[in-house]
Amino acid sequence: MKDRFELGRQLISNQLKAVKFKLKYKRLQKKSLADLQTFTILEECGLENVSTSPKYNNACNQQLTYPEVAIKLYQLKDVYCNIEGANFVTEDLKYVFIEEFPYISCEDANYKAGLVVRHDTQFAYIKNIKKSQVRRFDSVFFLGGNGSFNFYHWMIELVPKLLLITNEMLQEKGIDTIVVHKCVQKIDNYQWLLTQCSKHLPSAKIVYVDANDILFAENLLFINTFNQTLYHQRKGVDGYQTTTIFNCSNIDAYRQLLKCAADKLTTTPVTGNIGNSLNQLDIKYNKIFVLRNEDSVSRYNNRRYNQQEVFSFFKKEGFIGVYPDQLSLSEQIQLFQNADFIVGPTGASWSNLIFASKGMKAISWLPSQLQYFDTYCSLANLLGVDMRFLQYKTENEDIHSAYQLDLNEVIELYKQMK
Repeated sequence: MKDRFELGRQLISNQLKAVKFKLKYKRLQKKSLADLQTFTILEECGLENVSTSPKYNNACNQQLTYPEVAIKLYQLKDVYCNIEGANFVTEDLKYVFIEEFPYISCEDANYKAGLVVRHDTQFAYIKNIKKSQVRRFDSVFFLGGNGSFNFYHWMIELVPKLLLITNEMLQEKGIDTIVVHKCVQKIDNYQWLLTQCSKHLPSAKIVYVDANDILFAENLLFINTFNQTLYHQRKGVDGYQTTTIFNCSNIDAYRQLLKCAADKLTTTPVTGNIGNSLNQLDIKYNKIFVLRNEDSVSRYNNRRYNQQEVFSFFKKEGFIGVYPDQLSLSEQIQLFQNADFIVGPTGASWSNLIFASKGMKAISWLPSQLQYFDTYCSLANLLGVDMRFLQYKTENEDIHSAYQLDLNEVIELYKQMK
């Protein structure tokens, strides 16, 4: 009797939650951004590229080919959006156009970001739009999207789009404003990237918008994300699938531009916050251990592990411990392009792989829940970096929870590669 009562109460509770959800959010018909025909092709489909699953120890990793996507400049009229999501809502609140990953079915992907809080293959729920709180623009180039507050997504996915546009293009489309996440204004390294890649657009005004702002644009330009990692993958997917794509020519042009900018700033020794509190950073170090500053990370992104134990071994092997997030981006670029071997936990600092030299070696590790995470291994493969991985088990189901790395496994892998 008690079990039946509890079951009934849970059923009622779930029904109430469903009603509250439907009152709080609005259901719209879901469309793919690819369904839109209002675009200009900036670059045709490229040659085939290769994505790779992580290589564990000496085991063979899986490789899948995919055609580089055509780069399109979309022009949308009268749409609502949010800087943290690549989704756009029509003024009549009937449709939401979502940028979908090109090689993963909608059933396997989760595009919850920006205005979208839930979706299936036909419908999407969005945050209620209070028109009195909307920030309105006439014409904008939208440099936002999924994870625009995150270093990897900002650096690899969003900023490189600026290399595809010109002053003439913006003027032709009647665009004088570029909207970006407000965090870019506050974080020096984010701002440096924006500055270096927008120098050829002197007439464009940069407007920083808050994460909670709902924007409305009468005329909006958006370039599809041609360097892209699937933002969220639904659970229960078996086997390796391509979840990261790159455009080789864009990556090459982007890395060369930033390397040149960094070279101009680091021709002499520079100060930096290094492991062991060294106050001078020699950018020619060739063995780097990426240290994680556990005091600065959020509770959500805990991932504490036996860092000191692991680093102690590599320190004896001649590695220098570095906190990348406490260095300028130009210093990080110099570190990665001069390194012969880099070791460290997975994280956004590995975005700097785009500056690595061919033949560099790297070791990182992933939680077992992300055994097929292919972002950094695919980038390493693209650039000729020998990157290998270890797996670990987290303390609970949360992939961001603490863990204990097996030092013996780390040492064995390093001995195989050195």
